[in-house]
Amino acid sequence: MAIIDNLQKISDTVWELPSSYKEGMRVPARIVATEKLVREMDEAVYQQISNVATLPGITRYALCMPDGHSGYGFPIGGVAAMDVHEGGVISPGGIGFDINCGMRLITTNLTLEDVQPHLKEIVDRLFQRVPAGVGTHGFLKLSHNEFRDLVEQGARWCVERDLGWQEDLELTEENGCITGADASKISERAVERGYNQVGTLGSGNHYLEVQVARPEDVRDKELAKKFGVTIPNQIVVMFHCGSRGFGHQVATDYLQKFLKVMEPKYGIKFWIANSRARPSIHLKAAIISPR
Repeated sequence: MAIIDNLQKISDTVWELPSSYKEGMRVPARIVATEKLVREMDEAVYQQISNVATLPGITRYALCMPDGHSGYGFPIGGVAAMDVHEGGVISPGGIGFDINCGMRLITTNLTLEDVQPHLKEIVDRLFQRVPAGVGTHGFLKLSHNEFRDLVEQGARWCVERDLGWQEDLELTEENGCITGADASKISERAVERGYNQVGTLGSGNHYLEVQVARPEDVRDKELAKKFGVTIPNQIVVMFHCGSRGFGHQVATDYLQKFLKVMEPKYGIKFWIANSRARPSIHLKAAIISPR
């Protein structure tokens, strides 16, 4: 039986797997998507979001957004809220873990008519200029110490070296740098994995896309205008990148430190749910206070 046959249609964009779908589900699992998207999601999305619905302390629903695809524990696009007073859990590695994955939208004054004849050339040029893929090194050559400065100063470091514009800072959360960043808290192994990857896109679900904002797809014209989308069939560029080996190593380092002191020092018990290649660590938040 196809998964779609188990879903209850709540609305045109909300579909529900009832808590009776799988033994141990505490709440229903809901997928927020059109029927077309629901039918195109892979089987693992439904298995993973229904697994999320079994977590202690989960409230109301386990939710999966329209971009849902399989992760390591939660599906990518999975959302869940836990109530600590009901034995809820903290899951620092539910989907996997990284630090500071982000997305940016760059607007242009070009239209589809302007760009379409040159698409192949544009894509080839982007491929040449933006290093991507596993193990790729960036064009920016930094020492370990320079990389630590970049980690602390964020986007301001780039602007001061003509690698960005002042308005980039104004349009970025926290002006491109969170106050209090301290590179001394980062391991040499993390620096080693990251210092030669600045300016690279990465692999997996990271992407760089040339997109067109078609008039029929602009649902809120006033909001679109705030993002600079004002022209019919306007060309925009969107990219999603992460912190690559650097961020993964920082997360690994601190997760390992956390695991060593959780139960002996703070009395926080945990269990490990194996899913695909990596375990998801779930921490029982009901006993968060020290012994």
